[in-house]
Amino acid sequence: MSFRDVLEGIRERVEGTLAVSLLGLDGITVDSINPGRVPLDVMGAEFSGFLKSIRLSNTELNTGEVQQFSLVTERYIAFVSAVTTEYYVLLVTTSNGNYGRARFELARAKQVLRDELS
Repeated sequence: MSFRDVLEGIRERVEGTLAVSLLGLDGITVDSINPGRVPLDVMGAEFSGFLKSIRLSNTELNTGEVQQFSLVTERYIAFVSAVTTEYYVLLVTTSNGNYGRARFELARAKQVLRDELS
């Protein structure tokens, strides 16, 4: 299964999806689907920096690797979900998108994407 197929599956199954992207920890896009014209490049770069900062804090706090986090704003809900230590999926939904379904689909996609990246 290709990266695009996995991302398209997430987009189809999560109500309110505006964009979904597979990114490297450096913020560079591997593949993305962006019919909502979300500024994914900027978001990916910002979240990449944020992830690096969180990792540093987690090392000091001994909490383990970040698996997933979300940011809720007036316009979007952005989910960042780790696939491996070097790759993550960024899913952006409308502010009333299906939060629970998004988390479920990201967890499901993690297994498939991890196998593809190995």
